[in-house]
Amino acid sequence: MGENVKHTPTPWNTNSPDETLILGPDRQIVATTLQDEEDYQANCDTRAADAELIVKAVNAHDETLATLREAYTALAFAFNRIHGSARTRDGELCQTFGKVRGRIENVFRKVGVPL
Repeated sequence: MGENVKHTPTPWNTNSPDETLILGPDRQIVATTLQDEEDYQANCDTRAADAELIVKAVNAHDETLATLREAYTALAFAFNRIHGSARTRDGELCQTFGKVRGRIENVFRKVGVPL
């Protein structure tokens, strides 16, 4: 996440048998997807699935951004190679590269991480 943001270290896990609790690496509660006992009875399966999704997303965050940063770099290199080549002027491909790079830049901007 952002460089100045403090958060519970990863990996995060769900808590068996109550998979609605999200725990940090020292088994401390980081979050829960339930509001109260009534919500638990009515929505436990959905909330357990929500907790699992949150855990997967948080644990994959750093690797995902690193991979996306590598893809961005490869696209920038390919764009420069194709755009600067005297042999080709593949404008449509360069335009596609530019759009994808813009989308990647927006992802990094939204999560507050410098590209």
